[in-house]
Amino acid sequence: MIIKALLIAGLLVALLYAFVHRNRSKVVTVAMAATSVAGIYFVLLPEHTTDIATLLGVGRGADLVLYCWLIITLVVSLSLQFKIMRLQDAVTALTRELALRAPLAAGEETRPASDQ
Repeated sequence: MIIKALLIAGLLVALLYAFVHRNRSKVVTVAMAATSVAGIYFVLLPEHTTDIATLLGVGRGADLVLYCWLIITLVVSLSLQFKIMRLQDAVTALTRELALRAPLAAGEETRPASDQ
């Protein structure tokens, strides 16, 4: 019974987090809310996961949850990787633009690194 309370508390925190950050990303908010509500439902009625798993051709409800978790983790990981790559490209472009616009100090000439 303690584990059910801990799981439900954690899922409620995730639901609250989704609600608080709902203005940032509607897709993430809906996905987190749906996952949290489904999680609470399956924590309270774990036998229903086995029923759904049987309908989908999976042996046990725990296996179904694991497969779903694996897919969600892969999608989130890929999404984060693409976001990081876009941010790196943006930082590179910004750095390049700033370097090209930076004026030389008055009277300063460019010198080879060995003369400095």
